[in-house]
Amino acid sequence: MKIEEGDEFSDEGGGVFKATMVEKDPVTALEHTHGALPQRLETLVAVQGPAMYRMLVPAKTETGRTYFVLHNNLNSLIKERKIRKFRRSSGWLDIDEDQRKKERNGFKGPERRLRRTVNFALFRLSIEEQLRRGHSVEAVLGYGQKAREIALKLKGVANTNMSVLIHGETGTGKGIAALILHALSKRKDKSFIRVDCGAIPPTLIESELFGYERGSFTGADKKKPGRFEMANGGTIFLDEIANLSLEMQTKLLGFLEERVVSSIGGVESVKLDVRIICATNADLADQIQKHQFREDLFYRLNEFEIHMPPLKERSDDLFYLSTKFLLMANAELEKNVFGFSEETIDFLSGCPWSGNIRELKNSIKRAALLADEVIEVEHLLSKAHEEETTASLDSCMENAFFKGQPLLEINEMIRKVSEKRIIERVYERLYRNKKKTSEALVIDYSTLFRKMKEYAIT
Repeated sequence: MKIEEGDEFSDEGGGVFKATMVEKDPVTALEHTHGALPQRLETLVAVQGPAMYRMLVPAKTETGRTYFVLHNNLNSLIKERKIRKFRRSSGWLDIDEDQRKKERNGFKGPERRLRRTVNFALFRLSIEEQLRRGHSVEAVLGYGQKAREIALKLKGVANTNMSVLIHGETGTGKGIAALILHALSKRKDKSFIRVDCGAIPPTLIESELFGYERGSFTGADKKKPGRFEMANGGTIFLDEIANLSLEMQTKLLGFLEERVVSSIGGVESVKLDVRIICATNADLADQIQKHQFREDLFYRLNEFEIHMPPLKERSDDLFYLSTKFLLMANAELEKNVFGFSEETIDFLSGCPWSGNIRELKNSIKRAALLADEVIEVEHLLSKAHEEETTASLDSCMENAFFKGQPLLEINEMIRKVSEKRIIERVYERLYRNKKKTSEALVIDYSTLFRKMKEYAIT
């Protein structure tokens, strides 16, 4: 985001962030109503605006180190004198001059109004439960410009029966958007059934979706309802819809036109009332041109479209999401990490986050596990931006020779290491699309599925 002289960033509580440039350098002289921080962070704070102050408080220790601490940890940090001063809407405040204990309601002004919109304790709950207990869609997704635009679309289409197609890169929150649509709809008290079309082998997808009768094929020892029937009255979420074969696309189109299902081996059709939500990270328009996806099915599924942008386009939500994930990690891991160092905030803002929100969430969780009190850069570097440790061929051979393993066993070990690496790299380069990965490797889908399970590739 480019900041020009005179740009103002306002928040819901009335706070104003105003930029002033010196010698046309957007970092050298940024004036902020909250007081001074290191110059590069002032720019970040201006861009983040209320999203940061809704969750974090800049604080300084006796030695002058700057931390960004969780709002709900502030009182304990003051009591334990782990910080010397912290920043309020009026500027920096020394803890010995803290007057909040004398005020009836503690924080006043923008900080208090901003904090009312987020209940930290709800983050550990499911999306449906958060919304049921009063969290806004923005509290779930974020308060940045693009998150608000997505929230507006979700709230607008949720109470309709329109089919919704959600597209975006892996890890951008397509599944969360689908959950929100269901939770805000008139179907919220009915089932939400998720189907990962990329994880079910093509030979099983029909029986999974439409069900089967007892004795309809070998191994069918009892009747099983399909996912569509299980979702009757509610919502079915078809993730990775682009992985469906053309044959299954035709059958799905037939269901969308008639809204009836016939199980495998069955003679009767069942009328269903199901809302369809689909998601994909593939370019369906391109697949239509290549005759890999049916155009008529695309229009049936795409009655309303929602795009989930990558995290690199949502810089104004980065710190809100980071803090939210830290709160969730603390609850899950039973830790009490109280914030981020100044260097970590700077580091987070410079990462490409190619894995988007999922990568950020996992990185924060791992860092919280390693940290004692504050997340430092080294806690993120330990795994966040390095490839998962895989034994090299050299180390495998060295270990094998040391153990005196026979040549056949060494060859098999090398084959497995190489095969795992190849599958991982092709899978990532093809945006984690299993169908395209199997085609690129010239193996059938079920073989790829079996090998990914064997090598624990997720």
